[in-house]
Amino acid sequence: MVDVDEVVQMWNRSGNRTPNDRLGLYAQALTANRPVGPYRALDDDQEDRAILALWRVDRPHATIADVHQAPPLALSTYRQLLHDLARGGFGPLGPRASLLGSLR
Repeated sequence: MVDVDEVVQMWNRSGNRTPNDRLGLYAQALTANRPVGPYRALDDDQEDRAILALWRVDRPHATIADVHQAPPLALSTYRQLLHDLARGGFGPLGPRASLLGSLR
């Protein structure tokens, strides 16, 4: 799995100009409930939840309903962060609880 610092480095390599301390907050939010590892396609619900995790850095009380009601442009920065990871061959794998359940 990829740690927070490695996620920030990937975003830097992709040309993201957001300050590293801010990128670190996004990386922490993304990895809090789901590990980042080798890329795999996300279904719509998984992508929405990953975007929500990122968006909560800027809007701590946001809900999944807020994500569904937000105009696409409002979420474009967060989608771009996910796409930048995907271009590097990485992405969120899903909630940690799901991974543990699959090991049983």
